[in-house]
Amino acid sequence: MNRETATKIGVVGALYFSQGIPNGFFRHTVPVVFRDSGVTLEQIAFFYPALYIPWMLKFLWTILVDRFHSEKQGKYRSWIIPLQLVTSGTMAGLAFWQLGGPIGIFVIGVLLINIFSSMQDVSTDGHAISLLSFGERSWGNAVQVGAFWLGYVVGGGLILMLFSILGWSNLLFAMAVIYLLATVPIYLNRPAQRSSNPEKYFSKDSRGIIDFFRQTKIMNILVLISSYRLIEGFIRATLPTMFKDWGMSFEQIGFSLGIAAPIAALAGAIVAGRLTNSLNRIKALLIFGGLQTISALGYLLLANSNIQPPMQTILPVILIDHFISGMTTVALFSVMMDWSRKTHGGTDYTCMDCIGVFAMMFGAGLSYWLASKGGYSLSFSVAIPLIGLSLFIVWRLYSIIQQTQPWRDLCQAKAAS
Repeated sequence: MNRETATKIGVVGALYFSQGIPNGFFRHTVPVVFRDSGVTLEQIAFFYPALYIPWMLKFLWTILVDRFHSEKQGKYRSWIIPLQLVTSGTMAGLAFWQLGGPIGIFVIGVLLINIFSSMQDVSTDGHAISLLSFGERSWGNAVQVGAFWLGYVVGGGLILMLFSILGWSNLLFAMAVIYLLATVPIYLNRPAQRSSNPEKYFSKDSRGIIDFFRQTKIMNILVLISSYRLIEGFIRATLPTMFKDWGMSFEQIGFSLGIAAPIAALAGAIVAGRLTNSLNRIKALLIFGGLQTISALGYLLLANSNIQPPMQTILPVILIDHFISGMTTVALFSVMMDWSRKTHGGTDYTCMDCIGVFAMMFGAGLSYWLASKGGYSLSFSVAIPLIGLSLFIVWRLYSIIQQTQPWRDLCQAKAAS
């Protein structure tokens, strides 16, 4: 690897590392803070999905980033650097809020972080594609995945594990500084030269999005994606608050959900990456999705315990569940890539992902609402038939979609390439 390529990879790695921090923070730290501050499960059922709305609107950010930017500073770079700065500043501002303080201030802070980081996510994807050549993308993708999970561990694991040692304010200041330091590589890296025939990741105007929703059978595709991703949010969203209600320490929650779980998910994704091509797409979706029944049963058994289960009982359930989660993610994302048109791949994939995120957050809110009415055991009990319904919808709609000529031809062309 030459110096120029190494520099590019370093920039990409730093950006995806910073992208992982707010994701981990929102998924694991925020629910625990809510519960520790006395927020009810019914309130979390509303707040938690609502705070994720900026990520559901990523397809709108693509238009904003595409139309308003500085060519001199670089199309995506002119967005990334300011967004990194304001996100870091918001994290530092949250350091002055203390647990037990007005929860509204915390909610506003988290919402701002999600707005800025979701816009940064769009800009980072575009910058990575414009920065890396075809031959550099294999290294870039490897670094992307590893750096993102490292940032995820920082935001969702280390923050909780070090809470009792450093305290809330010091941890948030540290997170803000780490996030700010991740801006240095792209700040020092000059804007990449525009090629004579650049690969377009985002549509130049909103027509790409309009065309996406006009495609035949597109609603079938979106319902399939929604029914599959809803389960992910439904099963796993309540874990941080359930563990907090059991009396588990911040350190235990941080290690189990913020460190052990991502490692298991990454391992599951690697295994699924090898299996998905040997299985056909629908088999991968159904088999990996069906394994989530094991996850729901495992958590149901834990939730029915009269006392807090020991860590040696909790940890295997978490590891197995997140290993399965990594497999389902790869299976679904592979299908989403298959269904993305070559000329509008970025727009198509982003739109499908936004709909999937909406479904995942709807599932999370529904799960919290059920837990508020009948306890966590009710939520996990409902998950089991819900998985069956989800898989039936996936099986039925996939067969309809693949019988439609444009989608069948698109998948066959990609399989042959």
